[in-house]
Amino acid sequence: MVKKKVYISFDFQNDRAFKNELVAASQAEGANFKIANWSTKPANIDPKWLKETKYHISRCDAFVVVIGVNTETAEGVRHELDIAENIGKRIFPLLAHPQNTLPKGIIEAHDWSPNTLTALLK
Repeated sequence: MVKKKVYISFDFQNDRAFKNELVAASQAEGANFKIANWSTKPANIDPKWLKETKYHISRCDAFVVVIGVNTETAEGVRHELDIAENIGKRIFPLLAHPQNTLPKGIIEAHDWSPNTLTALLK
């Protein structure tokens, strides 16, 4: 089985543990996806970072944005999401916690379970 490559965008300050759960799920038997963990915490958003980020997102089959408590204010996440939207990437918002608020522009998110991405990527 060829695994789908998934770019993951998350708030480095608050959602790193959740990102690690996604990576672990991608390594489980039967998972149909592989996390391409190229998301970086930019010191500043500059043209070089934007170009590299666009390149990495474009190489993936899908884009996951982790919806955490402070996703709305995570500047890097906002830019990564904008890039994914602009190039027409399949976007899957995943709730790190059910009570989290969706950032501007996201109308629906999926609750996380180990099989969530497997089902979404079929």
